[in-house]
Parts: sequence; C-alpha cells; structure tokens
Amino acid sequence: MTARQSVRSVGTSEAGLDITLLACALFLQRFSLSFGNSLMSLDVVPAAFILIHQFAKGRLLIQYDRALWFLAAALAVTSSLLLNFRSAMLPSYCLFVATYWLFTLTKPSDHDRYRRTLHGFQFLVAVLSCLAVAQFAAQFVLDGRELIRFYGVVPDFLFASFDTNRANTIIPVYDGSSLIKSNGIFLTEPSTMSQMAALGILIEVLEFQRPRYLILLALGLLLSYSGTGVMILLLFLPLAGLGRRAGLPVLFVLLLVVGLSLTGIIDSSVFLSRVGEFESTGSSGFQRFVSPFWLAAEHIATAPLSTLLLGSGPGTTDAFVATYTVWYSAMAGTWIKMFFEYGVIGSFVFACFFASCFRGSPAPKLLIAALAFYFVFLGGLLLNTAFLIMTIVLCTLHSPALRKNAAGQLHPSLAVRSAAG
Repeated sequence: MTARQSVRSVGTSEAGLDITLLACALFLQRFSLSFGNSLMSLDVVPAAFILIHQFAKGRLLIQYDRALWFLAAALAVTSSLLLNFRSAMLPSYCLFVATYWLFTLTKPSDHDRYRRTLHGFQFLVAVLSCLAVAQFAAQFVLDGRELIRFYGVVPDFLFASFDTNRANTIIPVYDGSSLIKSNGIFLTEPSTMSQMAALGILIEVLEFQRPRYLILLALGLLLSYSGTGVMILLLFLPLAGLGRRAGLPVLFVLLLVVGLSLTGIIDSSVFLSRVGEFESTGSSGFQRFVSPFWLAAEHIATAPLSTLLLGSGPGTTDAFVATYTVWYSAMAGTWIKMFFEYGVIGSFVFACFFASCFRGSPAPKLLIAALAFYFVFLGGLLLNTAFLIMTIVLCTLHSPALRKNAAGQLHPSLAVRSAAG
C-alpha cells in the first residue's frame, strides 16, 4: 500500500467513525431508558463509548485551552450543586460533566477529511428527508400515529420520553386534521426534522450545491410544517447567498419553495398562520422566544443575590417553569436553564468554554453561527445529547493538524494525547 493510499484509508476510516456518531445522534434520539424520574437517551451510550475508546487508543487528543475552560465550568457547576445539594440533582450534574467533557476531545484533520464528514451528515439527513416524505404520503393509506410507534415492533418502554410528554412527536398539521406533521420517523419532533433539514440545506448551499439534495431536503423541511427550520434559513441563507458560489443554490431553494407552495403540494397557510405566535401565550413561538425572558424577569425579581450569582442547582429549572404555566406556556430554553441553574458566574464561564471549543474549527462560520442560534434559542438543548453529539462531530472534533515550534515541540494550546497514545 502506498503512502497516499494509506492516508486515504485512514481518512475514510475516521469519516466512518464520524458518520457512526452522527447516526447515533440522529436515529437513536427517540429512544430512552427511565431511571426513576430521570431519563437517559440511548444516543449518548454508543457515542460516548466510541469517543472514549478512541481517546484510550490515542487517536483523540485533549486541547489544553478547552480543558482549562471545562475545568472552570465544572467548578462552577459543582459549586452550584454543593450549595443547593439534593440527591435529585445528581443525574443532571453527572450528565452535564460527562457530556461536555467530550467537547474537549479533538483530532488532527484536514479539509478533505472534514468534507467527508459533512458529506456523511448530508447523506443521513437526506435519508431522514426521504423517510419524512414517505411518512407523509403513507398517511393517506395507513395510520400515521401507529407508524411513528413502529406498529409495536419497538418495546414501549424505550419511548419513555414520548410517554412522559417530554417529546411532542404526534402533532396534527392543523387543528382537526387527520394528517400529522412528518418527523422523519426517528426524530423526536417535527420541529427537529425541520431543523435538521435547514442545517442540511445550509451546508449544501455552502459546500456541495447539488440540486437533488436541495430538493429532497426542502421537501423534508416543508413536510415537517414547523417554523424553526424556516427561521434558521431566513436568518442564515441570505448571508450564504452573498458568496459567489452560493448565490445560485440559494435562488434555487427559494424558487423551489415558492413553486411547491403555488402548486398546492405544500400548504403554505400553515406556515403563514404562525406569524402571530409570538403574541399568543399558548403557542410554540411564544414558548421558545418570549417565555424565557418572562421567566428570567420573574427569577431576577424574586431570587436572592447568591442564587443569581451561583444558581439554584442542576436540574431545578423544570420545577421553576411549572410554577408559571398556570397563566402562560413556558419553555426551559437553553440560556434560561443555564442562568437559573448555574447563575451569572456559571453562565459566563460556560459561554467562554463553549466559545473556546469552536476556535479553529474547520466548520463553515455560518454553520457555527446557525448551530449557536439553534442551541441558545430553539429549545432546551443544554443537556440534549443528540444535539450535542452532532455539534461535536460537525464543529469541535476536527482541528487543524498539529504544528511544531522551532524547538520541535507541539503547540501547547493544542493538545495532549491519552496515556495509551
């Protein structure tokens, strides 16, 4: 085997590992196990095992700057736990520390290897879009609700998040409709299908510009009948269109969406009717974008200074939100969860840690911005392992190849290998 063939083989193998991690995040997120009042999503189990195994084999590195910020974040989280200690906080605390430690791991990569990972992500999202189209069409002859539940093939206890109303999987296209929104069968909610398709469209426009993928991803987004993916595209697709190569793909997507709406294949009134959701206290738009600010105002007005600075403790947001659902619908979004549980100090340190993880990332800057917007505003994703695993693979796992200084030493801000390496 020549040196070039050997390098190509290694790159293909690493891309295969990335795609396996992405498959875990995308296709296992609906399944979980219940432990008392806590749920463990099954996507994190194989993904964490793969990453830890790769680290133990010396194939992954720990970046010094990320590790230092992680230790600071872990200290802030631990302080909040100890100051408010209750045993019910331990599952949330352990999941936080274990999951975000994975963000410190990285591997030297190059542009070609990273593009293979992006290509794999696009393929998986295209598969989900195919399933979303087939799912919507099948409802005209099958019971769509039973289809989502896999007709009893999958044991009911694996749908713990569904049964405890932590995932709203079955949503009619509109009130009274017998048709339900497509979630790609394997995704937790139709909004997740919308978000994944939107990210796929953004990546396709920035990197590949393949019309067949754009058509398929647009169908997946539109048949989810969710506004969150549309919002991602409204914010970031015009910026992508400023690039010389991306202008025509953006125009193609816009014409495709308009054409599908004008022909009646997609009922555009479902999307247009949601424009006023920000003012309706029972709507999804209000829950995602307005209620967190109302909750923050309530918390600032009633909490003591020590709680505002150090937080109320891991996993306490749900109980706080429940006290205000009597007269308006609220959602424990990412930023309000971080602020309430870990305070101003913990939130600041965590933001620094999270920002350090994206430094030097080969991911397109617009993709990083879209994921950051997705993380902060589109739901309670602080401990959403499916989203976090996807973000690790797309943005933080790859880093530029290690460089040596004049003394022949690796750059100290980059990484150390595990003991096995």
